Amino acid sequence: MTTRRILRTGVHTVMAAVLGLGGAALGAFPAHAQDLGPDTCRQGFVWRDARPGDHVCVTPDHRTDAASDNSQAGVRILPNGFCVSSFVWREAWTGDHVCVIPQHRTDAASDNSQADDRKLAVRVWDGDNGAGRLQISGDHFNIAGRVRVEIRLSPTGRVQWTETVTATQHGGFAGGSFGVVPGNPSSCATKNAVARATDLTSGRTTAWIPVGYCFNL
Repeated sequence: MTTRRILRTGVHTVMAAVLGLGGAALGAFPAHAQDLGPDTCRQGFVWRDARPGDHVCVTPDHRTDAASDNSQAGVRILPNGFCVSSFVWREAWTGDHVCVIPQHRTDAASDNSQADDRKLAVRVWDGDNGAGRLQISGDHFNIAGRVRVEIRLSPTGRVQWTETVTATQHGGFAGGSFGVVPGNPSSCATKNAVARATDLTSGRTTAWIPVGYCFNL
C-alpha cells in the first residue's frame, strides 16, 4: 500500500456504472448517515445554510453564527447599505451584505477556502504504481476513516479482490485519501473489471470505474 505517493498517472474520472454493473445489481451498502450526493459533508461538518443552496461545509458553531447574523441583519445596517459601527459585511459570497462582527467575516472566508476539502465527495481512480502494477486511489473520504475497496470482474460481477484501508491526509488531495495496490502482478490494458470504494463511516459509496485486473483469472 502506498502511504505518501498517490499516483495521478492514468487517472480515470469515469464516475458512472460500468458494463451494466450498477449499484443495484451488485448490492447497496447500508448508509449510516444521510447521503446528500457530492454536497455531503465529512463527519463533523454541516452545511452553512446562510442562504438557500449555501452548501459550504462548516462546523455546527459557524452554521449557528450564520443563522444568528441573518436574524440580526435588519438592525445592523444603515439606510445607505453600510453597516453600523463595529460591524462589517460578511461577504460569504458576492453580494452578501449581511452585517457581522469582523471575526465572522474571517470565518466565512476561511470556510470558503476549505469547502472542497470538507466534502465527502468520495471518488476513486486507477493508475500504475510505477512498477507496472495496478493502483486504486481515492480522496474526499472521512479523514482517519476506514474505506473498503473492491474489484469485481465484468460482466459477471464476481468479487475478485477486496481490502479495507484507512484514508489519511496527503498534500494535494482533499479530505482523507489513499492508494492501494491489489495483489496482481501487472495491470492490464483491457478493462476487464470494475472497482469502487465505500466510506465505512458514512456508508457513502463511489460509482464503479473500469480497471484492468490480470491476477488469478
